Amino acid sequence: MEEYCIYLRKSRADAEAEARGEGETLARHMKMLTELGCKQKLNVTRIYKEIVSGDSIAARPQMQALLEDVNSGRYSGVLVAEIERLARGDTIDQGIVAQAFRKSSTKIITPVKTYDPDNEFDEEYFEFSLFMSRREYKTINRRMQTGRLASVRDGNYIGTSAPYGYRKTSPLPKIHTLEIIPEEAEVVRLIYRLYLDGHGPGYIAGELDRMGISPQKSRSWNPSSIKKILSNHMYCGMVGWKSKSNGGTLYKGLHQPMISEEIYNAVQQKKHSSPAAQIHTDQRLMNCYHGILFCRNCGHQMKRRKVTGNGSEHMLCVCRDCRGKTVSSKTETVSEAVISALRYRISKLPHLIRNGTAVQEDQPDVKTILTAELEKAKRQLARMYDLLEQEIYDNGIFLERSETVSEKIRSLEASIRGLDFCEKPVSDMPEKAVLRLDDVMGCFFSAAPDEKNRLLHAAFSRIDYHKTRRCSRNNKDTDLMLNASFL
Repeated sequence: MEEYCIYLRKSRADAEAEARGEGETLARHMKMLTELGCKQKLNVTRIYKEIVSGDSIAARPQMQALLEDVNSGRYSGVLVAEIERLARGDTIDQGIVAQAFRKSSTKIITPVKTYDPDNEFDEEYFEFSLFMSRREYKTINRRMQTGRLASVRDGNYIGTSAPYGYRKTSPLPKIHTLEIIPEEAEVVRLIYRLYLDGHGPGYIAGELDRMGISPQKSRSWNPSSIKKILSNHMYCGMVGWKSKSNGGTLYKGLHQPMISEEIYNAVQQKKHSSPAAQIHTDQRLMNCYHGILFCRNCGHQMKRRKVTGNGSEHMLCVCRDCRGKTVSSKTETVSEAVISALRYRISKLPHLIRNGTAVQEDQPDVKTILTAELEKAKRQLARMYDLLEQEIYDNGIFLERSETVSEKIRSLEASIRGLDFCEKPVSDMPEKAVLRLDDVMGCFFSAAPDEKNRLLHAAFSRIDYHKTRRCSRNNKDTDLMLNASFL
């Protein structure tokens, strides 16, 4: 006896109709197709009910099951409310559906018409219906994308779920925004604070678990969820919607930010310049210069690499911009240069103590120059806002140019903070400074990598690495230069 089945699927338009109170779509279609099967005396043996509203076959498990059964020749026909319910995605999906019904000679039965794939005219009509369905889908999708982008430009949040620390709210019609959950907001601020204090995502996740703080959808925190929070622009008050037309532009959101833009940008800059620590399988730090040694050319942290064969270790910059510009050095060579810098520092401490500060002698006017450049950049940014208000700049031009100037301001402020850090008075702790540096020199070469890292952090705030020529018989490592900033 011939078998038939029913396929049910809800579209986005159905969801909107249900919101207007027009009734549950699948129930209506079920009743309509059941009556059609009874009227034509069809032996309906199974119902495929698609709960999700996916655009592609890959997102519709019931459609996948139906196609598998159709390809096996199980059914003589499939009852569906409209042709569009079978395939409304791209042309590849539509081709897969058409081929399955054509090869198995399975009929498509709708309340309006029955399509027989063995009939040439029905086959053409079926393919034409799929084509028109695709055009309608693209039109609707384009309209939806335009509406979403317009909503985001107005500051609305249109995500399906709220990020940790927020809950979705709609205070007014067509206003969709976020509301802060106070206790979770404190956790977000703690995550940003711990990261800026030098702790990685793994440490932060473990610390939150030890404090008894639970994430939204699991029992414990993991580093990937911490990274997502540290990268989420919504925490500083921005919203965005990525599409082919806008490429992921950010806009000022209606919701209240949890952290300032300065803190958010500082975290992004730190993530960019400070990659994760190189940890051994037993959780021991292997790169003793982690968080200390940086490339002077690009500002990225230097990485440790072990050379296969002789087993020697090298420090190198992995940034693409530095290929052919910054040359690697053996780790032991870098360490010898660092110890030499420590010896020189100890020899100069009496002179620095007599003068009361540890100002770099070769750059007395750097701070004045940087401060002047900073004020100039701030005035330039203020003029941009004036041009925007006068409608000389549109939003696109303003965002593009202001981002460049803002990045310059952040860079100048970071450089000034670095100079301030190097100018701390040392006259009140000369003995401690000498003892600390002596301790580093005495224990350094015999210590394990993680202990070396601790010793280096006790003496240096930063070491900039510069080397442009490779070693040879005539040229050893004389080109290696280290610019050290001491604590």
